[in-house]
Amino acid sequence: MKHRSLDARFIASICRSSRWMSLLLACLCLTNNHVLGYLPSRSRQHPIQQSASLLFAKIKKLQDAFDLSVIEAFELELEQQDTMEDDHDDDDDDEQIIAMQFNDDSSPSMLTWQVPPEYHNTRIDAALAACLVNESRSACGSLVTEGCVQDGVTHEVLNKKSYKVQEGQTLRINLSQRDAKVPTDILVPENIPLDILYEDEHMIVLNKAAGMVVHPAAGNWRGTVVNALAYYLPTSPYGSGEFIANGSMTAKNSNNNEDGEPVLFRPGIVHRLDKGTTGVLVVAKNSHALTSLSEAFANRQVQKTYLAITVGNPGKQVTIDKPIARHPIHRQRMRVVPDPHQRDSSGMAPKDRLLQQSLSSGRRALSFVDTLAFDGQLSVVQVRIATGRTHQIRVHLQDRHTPIYGDDVYGLKDWNDRLFKTQQIRDRPLLHAYKLQIEHPVTGHVMEFRAPLAEDMLRVAKTICPRGDDFEHSEIFET
Repeated sequence: MKHRSLDARFIASICRSSRWMSLLLACLCLTNNHVLGYLPSRSRQHPIQQSASLLFAKIKKLQDAFDLSVIEAFELELEQQDTMEDDHDDDDDDEQIIAMQFNDDSSPSMLTWQVPPEYHNTRIDAALAACLVNESRSACGSLVTEGCVQDGVTHEVLNKKSYKVQEGQTLRINLSQRDAKVPTDILVPENIPLDILYEDEHMIVLNKAAGMVVHPAAGNWRGTVVNALAYYLPTSPYGSGEFIANGSMTAKNSNNNEDGEPVLFRPGIVHRLDKGTTGVLVVAKNSHALTSLSEAFANRQVQKTYLAITVGNPGKQVTIDKPIARHPIHRQRMRVVPDPHQRDSSGMAPKDRLLQQSLSSGRRALSFVDTLAFDGQLSVVQVRIATGRTHQIRVHLQDRHTPIYGDDVYGLKDWNDRLFKTQQIRDRPLLHAYKLQIEHPVTGHVMEFRAPLAEDMLRVAKTICPRGDDFEHSEIFET
């Protein structure tokens, strides 16, 4: 039996990558040999060992000379292979509800999912939560306990949240069984206060509050902007619009959203803000306005400007043009796709095939960032976005190492804890849709709407710039 020797210099060169270190350690755990000893032959290797051996063979020339550029090229190749081989489709952005690879027999109400290696021996509720983008872990737990999940081969109902899924196991998730308990065409009116910036018979513009979801969806059937509108519009002096019938808002007249998806539970909604984000939200009141406004958002004819509080200083007049895609492992998160044009430390550009792979993943995202005030630790930042990708501002600022203060997904835990202790603000990124410019759906007149900062964010902004009246952009402190 032939064996492959590993020398100390080779190990030192590959261990600079934490990913490769993990792979190496996994291999060592599967063999009784010393780190400077031998690996078994390919014919008897564990799959992880086979991957390691293949990788070692590719970069065997590093045994004689330390070549950083080759290491970086292979790191990039591994990163791109993760994206290309992932079981999920990242081509849909803002409105993608479920990021899963469906088999041919899948439908929006019956999903089929094969458990990938990274979720082997994971609790079923945790695995589902990582792959059903808009479902919380508690909602996924309810799917399990309500009997909506079964083994795709044995058809056994998997109704215990503690059940551990296995790599390669096929799961079938019946969303229609769960959704049958929720009205599909009537939205319950709720008396929730609305901050109305503008209204006429065609549209209504709101200053959305923090903690409020825009429209009903799994895990958030009540307490949304749409539920509040269903209560308010019947008594509006400008008329209720087309989406109100018998005192309730219906979804039957809804249009497709800006990505061409059918809209359900979203009557009049043409764009969204994250739950924790405050600010300008435009809602159509009739079909004509819905179509016109939807086209304006889809064709990037809307100017959107945000304000954020960041940890650190992103800089003055910075353009961030980096594509965004769903994270290959943490499916509820987004990430910046590695730049295929970036040169490595030796000045060499990556191989053309790696460029092509990288260009095929992610959607272009363009943000214009300008720091308005900086106190040495925190900044008041203005961001204008030319695209509307999911979590775009949060991801772009994180990539610049200046995450949004209070962001529990992309931010810094120590700083977020400090925000709660000093300002009593928790689970909310300090991000505000400050200004929106759009043509009126009927008259065509250009209209600009501004939403005052929420009290909590205003309080933090004033600590960064205590003399707001002398501030060049003092209008942001207006209430």
